[in-house]
Amino acid sequence: MYDSYLHDIPLYVIKEQAFKLGFKARGNTAVERILTNPVYAGMLQVQGYKEYPGGIFPAIHEAIIDNTTWQLVQNKMKKPEKIRTILDENLPLRGILKCHCGNILTGAPSRGKSGKYFNYYKCKTSKHNNISALKAHNQLAEIFELMSLPQNIISDIKKSSVTKMEENLKSNKLVVNQKKILLDAAQEKMFSVEEKWIKNEISKETYDRWYTTYNTEVTSCKDSITRLSHVDKHAFTILQKNLDLLVDLKSLYNRATITQKREFVKLVFDSNLYYQDGIYRTPTMIDLLSRNHLLMKQKGLLLYNKKRDDFSIIPSSGVAENRTRVQTSN
Repeated sequence: MYDSYLHDIPLYVIKEQAFKLGFKARGNTAVERILTNPVYAGMLQVQGYKEYPGGIFPAIHEAIIDNTTWQLVQNKMKKPEKIRTILDENLPLRGILKCHCGNILTGAPSRGKSGKYFNYYKCKTSKHNNISALKAHNQLAEIFELMSLPQNIISDIKKSSVTKMEENLKSNKLVVNQKKILLDAAQEKMFSVEEKWIKNEISKETYDRWYTTYNTEVTSCKDSITRLSHVDKHAFTILQKNLDLLVDLKSLYNRATITQKREFVKLVFDSNLYYQDGIYRTPTMIDLLSRNHLLMKQKGLLLYNKKRDDFSIIPSSGVAENRTRVQTSN
């Protein structure tokens, strides 16, 4: 649930998936209650009592969600709620693809002169993009076909990933040892504060301040040690087995569920996919998949204006570099 929410999966989709997996709690805010409950992060919400302030405090039970992930979810939930996106198999890019003006494109069927309905992606600004979904999908399929990697590159990735994993294991081991030293020091300081409090050598205010400081440091060190000590060989094995899928990204995309398609597009283009003058545009793309970007431009599929430190805006020009106001593609 937490990872899905952080990856912008709509809450109603998270609920549907959770129910399929056996989630029994019901109610309109069942998932939201799970996401905001500190118990899953190894903490408890404590009510204030007399002069003692309330708040969220570390508990003795084991966390099943790491503190960092839980905090990221809380920060995101405090932000204004985004407009709900209704997922439609016929319009997988709705809410992801952007107009050249920066607006996120909506999508809906439109009846043609023959009486048949055709799907279009549209900008809310008048006379901007009105794109045939069929054309946009065919173009994207060709883009993914050109992104596909030859077998020799796949083999090189497999070899380098093994080397990288070994390097990370060595690096993690060094960091874990450093964190253990910091953990011992923080625990010693915390015990010292407790001892002084028991002996009435410090005030309650001083005790609360320093205990909170050291306890936070202890929790942070423990989280880091746990995370860095875990060797995710399962994920590495999955990576090795599935790298061959990159040989045919077009088929991979076509076989994916709508949620997977949306996540894939956001990942490949870092949520920066635009459309203008009948062609896709992006300032960001996974480098490994960008080797044929000039051919994509030549075919009128995608313009890759690589993001620079001082420039990240999609240029307002077409394939022929001519400015235009009305962007209509049928």
